[in-house]
Amino acid sequence: MIDRSRRHGGHMGASGRLLTEEALRPRFVDIPQAVGSWDWDIPNDRIYCDDIVASLYGIDSASASHSGCSLDMFVSGHHPGDRDWMNDAIRDAMQGSGILVAEYRTQPEEGVEKWALVRARYYHDAQGRPMRARGIIVDITNSKLDGQAPSVAQHLPDRNPPDHGLPDMHPLDRAAELCISAREVIATTRKPFLLRLVDMVLLELGRELGKLAQ
Repeated sequence: MIDRSRRHGGHMGASGRLLTEEALRPRFVDIPQAVGSWDWDIPNDRIYCDDIVASLYGIDSASASHSGCSLDMFVSGHHPGDRDWMNDAIRDAMQGSGILVAEYRTQPEEGVEKWALVRARYYHDAQGRPMRARGIIVDITNSKLDGQAPSVAQHLPDRNPPDHGLPDMHPLDRAAELCISAREVIATTRKPFLLRLVDMVLLELGRELGKLAQ
């Protein structure tokens, strides 16, 4: 009896159908590298970000990741039409309990417009002074509908009891926080495939967080 699966270079599946080598090859969704992360040392006014965020804002990627940039330099990359209200949103989130989700435009260079979705969390000391902020920025340029106005939603719940000192978080915010930490660790392992997977999760979380901003 002829083993047809061997003759055709394939394998028999559980249902008895012949599976070709092409069918057995792993298939993964190829998404654009659209998820970036950033970290803001507020007392020293230094914002550190990766290449993706730097490209959205028109910032030199080498200096952004090593020496950082000031808040003024960073927000200068906001589109002029969104700059004022985004500055207000940043200030309000920083002075409140610290969660910000917003959609807005950036202008990395003259005549170039991009759309971004930011999810930020601000951390405060025991006296309530803002000390640090970190988050993700998703490049949503390709999926943004033409003519749709930018939107902002600030999640500023009451603080938890003093023994915590941290704001309550939406489950999606908490998931994004954990993914950001995982991404930072994975980035040190030089495993691009794993980094790609966590970026896919962050991208989907960013989309869901964007819905909260509508």
